[in-house]
Amino acid sequence: MTDWIMGSKTTLRGLLVLVVALLMTALIYFVSDVRTQLHSLASASSDNVEWTLSQAEVEAMELESEAARQSVADQPRLSAVRLRFDILYSRVATLRDSPVYAELRADDGVAAALAELDTIFDRTTPVIDGPDAALQAQLPVLIAEARNAQGLLRQTALAGIEIFSRLSDQRRASISRTLLDIAALTTVLLLLLLLLVVALARLLRRMQNATSDLRQVSERMQTIVATSLDAIVVTDLDGKIIEYNEAAERTFGFSRAEAMGAEMSRLIVPEPVREMHRKGMEHYRTTREKHVIGHGIVQMQALHRDGTEFPVDLALAAARAPEGDIIIGFMRDISDRVEAENTLRKAHDRAVAGEKSKAELLAVMSHEMRTPLNGMLGTLELFDPDTLDARHRRYLRIIRNSGRTLLGHVNDVLDISRLDAGKMAMHRTRFDLVALLREIVEGQTGRAVERGNRLRLAPPSPALHEVHGDHNRIRHILLNLVSNALNFTRDGEVIIETECMSGLDEVEIRVIDTGIGIAEEDIERIFGDFVTVDASYRRATGGTGLGLAISRRLATAMGGTLGAESEPGEGSVFWLRLPLAPPHDSEGRTAAAEPECAEAPDHQGVAIPPLDILLVEDNPTNRMVAREMLERDGHHVVTAHDGREGVQAAQGRAFDAILMDISMPGMDGLEATRAIRARGNGLAEIPVIATTAHAMPEELDAFRAAGMTDVLVKPLSVAALRRALATAVGATTKAVDAPLDHPLDQLLDQAHLSELVATLPAARLRTAYRAFLSEMDAFFDGPPVTGAGADRAALVAEAHRLAGSAGVYGARALGDRLRLLERDAPGAATEDLDAAWRALCLCWKDTRAALRTSPAAPVQDET
Repeated sequence: MTDWIMGSKTTLRGLLVLVVALLMTALIYFVSDVRTQLHSLASASSDNVEWTLSQAEVEAMELESEAARQSVADQPRLSAVRLRFDILYSRVATLRDSPVYAELRADDGVAAALAELDTIFDRTTPVIDGPDAALQAQLPVLIAEARNAQGLLRQTALAGIEIFSRLSDQRRASISRTLLDIAALTTVLLLLLLLLVVALARLLRRMQNATSDLRQVSERMQTIVATSLDAIVVTDLDGKIIEYNEAAERTFGFSRAEAMGAEMSRLIVPEPVREMHRKGMEHYRTTREKHVIGHGIVQMQALHRDGTEFPVDLALAAARAPEGDIIIGFMRDISDRVEAENTLRKAHDRAVAGEKSKAELLAVMSHEMRTPLNGMLGTLELFDPDTLDARHRRYLRIIRNSGRTLLGHVNDVLDISRLDAGKMAMHRTRFDLVALLREIVEGQTGRAVERGNRLRLAPPSPALHEVHGDHNRIRHILLNLVSNALNFTRDGEVIIETECMSGLDEVEIRVIDTGIGIAEEDIERIFGDFVTVDASYRRATGGTGLGLAISRRLATAMGGTLGAESEPGEGSVFWLRLPLAPPHDSEGRTAAAEPECAEAPDHQGVAIPPLDILLVEDNPTNRMVAREMLERDGHHVVTAHDGREGVQAAQGRAFDAILMDISMPGMDGLEATRAIRARGNGLAEIPVIATTAHAMPEELDAFRAAGMTDVLVKPLSVAALRRALATAVGATTKAVDAPLDHPLDQLLDQAHLSELVATLPAARLRTAYRAFLSEMDAFFDGPPVTGAGADRAALVAEAHRLAGSAGVYGARALGDRLRLLERDAPGAATEDLDAAWRALCLCWKDTRAALRTSPAAPVQDET
């Protein structure tokens, strides 16, 4: 090997010397030849140009002489004159058009001379091309023109000689510089070649050293293979073992003597996969396609000499050897690891089962804790504060507030469980974020004043008046943030700021306070479950420490983030970033979102006739509280203790409404409602109002599917009962006519109405307000606009017009429903259009009532 390297080194040096010599000779020859040829070409070009310029002047003289001779001849030969004219014209055309004279024509004097020559030709060409008599008569003029042309051409020739001489000098200088550059580059090339020779020489020395190292590495590799803890089995392409180390002997139980030359598939591959192994080897031999070879570690079963199978990690590699391609297999017995993984997996399964049991226990306990709390809070609703003195009213208020606080903590724990289990669905609707923020500021201003704080909203972007997201969850988060800011700030300021960072694709809401601040190491910790920062915080405020944990989980579930920045003593900034852009369909187009839900009007002051009500409730306390509330308002109440008894009671008489508990033993509220609806005999027309302790959006869908028309969240209040029953009295016979409208937002944009009142004169506003009510009443009280023969185009046009009117007077929910009707009416089924119309009529009824009672309405006494 060394002799070959040394011989190759000598040969390479000889070749390099020969190449360098040839390059030098070629460069000298080519440089000399290029200079000679360039000089010759430059001289020839210059001589030809000068000859052409001089010849043009000669042709002008010849034309002058020929014209003079023919002018005095008895029998003039005018063809000779024409010939001389054509020759001169051709010479001048060459000067004017040939690329060779482009640089000459660039000279201003030459250009002027050529232009003058063109003028001469323009004057004389008609004479030359005319009749002989005219040409003979114009010969004196032609002589004068030829003489003028001669002068111009002499001027051109002199300028051309000067210009081309200068250009020739420039070209020679340029060529000389180019040759010098070639010489410099050649020198550099020679230096590089010399450096390359030196580098190759050093490389050859390194190759010699590498050969020695390779020999040592080979010996070491043989030692490593022999002493490796992993089994190494090398086979040829026929699957015959050609190398088998000591670790393989220990792993598979076969000695080296037994293994060498044996077929690997028969020796260590289990019978179930042996045929597959053979086919894989055959496929590789014929196609060289690698499925396992070179694709990392795979786990498979191997066969021991005693017939037992065990798991191994296998890595295959292909290599070339003098005798042909070989396959190298590295195998490790992983029986202990697999057993450990199985043990760990079982432990994990037990842990998951335990966590699930804990979550289920938490949910059950939360429900069981809410049941007595609901009973307690409901019973407190039965007290008449007017019959109590101030001290007892204070006690009653403390008990009620404490119960509600405890119920809120229980609900927080249940929310954490639902969020961690991924069972809390987000309900995406269109809503006014600015109105929501103003509502929060108005609602929390009293708490702010109690602690000497100022709470304000920085001017928001107009784009935030129409956003898309889960209105309730965003309200929940912002109330938590504002409440925390007020709790930890005294005699300071809390500001709510908004920013559209990427349009509505990313909206940031910041709650900034001047409070006591948070240490940097505690910022992330405060988002944990049941975490408060320190003792001073715990003394300042109460709570479970779940508010921020729930808020962050809600933000994540909505595709956003929640974070904070703070310094002790400098206040805090909590930021919420959410995507609030309209949803898009599969083709990237903006999809129509659900309209924001409107808060049902408070029917507390509305006269509700005595109703015949079926109350289905399994908890005795809750049943007593609800019955007492209903009977106090003059309703007749029949009670049932569970779902099955409720179904039987519903069949016995016609009730005006049914209050149905959800969680009951035996038959729950959903099953009971389905059973009532399925019985027929008018039972499908009875409004069924769900009563539940913790209604989630996905649960509301289940209520609707079961046939329920409304929902009341426990603890029940008198106002909530009156509102639900008032809706039931005005509901139509189909469930879709009274959708499950939770109080998610107001029917009216109070801020817009107040601004309208402040802007327009009272008389003008009163007239416009009467017109608005009249056109709305005419639309809803007129002939039916739906049905099989309805003019849908007219309906769409009217809905579009009235939606604009609703927006002017802040009737936000009404405007949304009108826009939905405008969008869906052209292609909606008749029954769907009828249902949408009935829902729209109910919305107008509630909106009109809200306009009558709202302090911000333009004219309250006009309804």
